[in-house]
Amino acid sequence: MKSRPGVRALRLAGFLVLLALPAKMYPQATRSALDVVNQMVQAETAASKNRAHFLYRRKETSTRTKGHQWEELVFEVPEGRMHRLIRVDGKPLTDSQQKTEHDRLEYLAKHPDDVRRENQNRKDDEARTSELLRVLPKMYLFSIEGMQDGCTKVVFKPNPAYQEQSYQDRVLHASAGYLLIHPGDNRLCKLDTHLEHPVEFGYGLLGKVSQDSRFFMARGEVTPGQWKTQQMQVHIDGNILLLKSVSRQEDSLHFGFQQVPFNTSVAQAAAILESTTY
Repeated sequence: MKSRPGVRALRLAGFLVLLALPAKMYPQATRSALDVVNQMVQAETAASKNRAHFLYRRKETSTRTKGHQWEELVFEVPEGRMHRLIRVDGKPLTDSQQKTEHDRLEYLAKHPDDVRRENQNRKDDEARTSELLRVLPKMYLFSIEGMQDGCTKVVFKPNPAYQEQSYQDRVLHASAGYLLIHPGDNRLCKLDTHLEHPVEFGYGLLGKVSQDSRFFMARGEVTPGQWKTQQMQVHIDGNILLLKSVSRQEDSLHFGFQQVPFNTSVAQAAAILESTTY
């Protein structure tokens, strides 16, 4: 699916960073909000270089599923993510639907480059994150508001002194919300962000992102040192460039994580997805 500008901007709103001093120099009770955020991004950046791959289940209701609830098996491979549909609205697939899934996986097993292409937008978004790290700390003001669910709660809001440079900046700078950061290993537990006001481009003639837009993500440690997204909510409403819709709705749960070999091939993953019982 093509990555949409509003979604991409809200996804990246939690990556707020400056280079930080070692966490052990700052007792949790005395570290500033920016120190806490810096240490979280430093930990997440380090962890991204040592990611494990997993087989897991996903329940999703979204624009992609056309409003139906899809339950899928998802297998992570070096080329990206592969999936197998197993239920629609809680019901097992029909014979015809099962054949469609079988044929699709059989095709991908023989054409691994297609898996890479299908996942390219997601990888491009991850690459852009490093470019945004330079400017995002200037966009927001941070404050610590105690603890929530065993994590440090850091609230962020737009910094009025920041000068926006692009359309993406405008959406990012209009965002506010909070982060929950695990105090033990500085990992991101939760991100909840929304637009404080509508964002218009060209006085609304070129586009608009609704104030109702929201992005929520919850993460947890599924194996020692490996954190994964377990819940996501994306609600983006608007249009851009002469009324072309950028609306996207997604509610998903990810669960049942099982670590798999990192170098599993597309063909091997397809075979495992086909043979996995549930």
